[in-house]
Amino acid sequence: MEDQFGRDPQVRYLRGVFGRMEKMQRELLQQAGVPPVDYRLRRVREAALNSFEKAWVIASRRGDIGDEEEIATIYIHCLAKILSANRIHIPPEALPANEKISEVLSEVFK
Repeated sequence: MEDQFGRDPQVRYLRGVFGRMEKMQRELLQQAGVPPVDYRLRRVREAALNSFEKAWVIASRRGDIGDEEEIATIYIHCLAKILSANRIHIPPEALPANEKISEVLSEVFK
């Protein structure tokens, strides 16, 4: 069966975004020493997704989102924040620096 959605530019864009998010998530969890089957991850991912959705809306309104990488970076910062709140150490070098994203996240995590 042919993938009709795969031709839609918006679908292709979102697939790229989510693929990048998954890759960055794997890398972050590996650097933090969290196995992919850790029982805490379901709860952490749900909370991170909730925060990410808020942050994405704020960043979109401000015009602070440039590409797939920046969207994935927003998610990774949300995930790291929730992991840290669950006493999981995140090495500072594991997170890409982005001042615009930091400002957005400070609004989300007031």
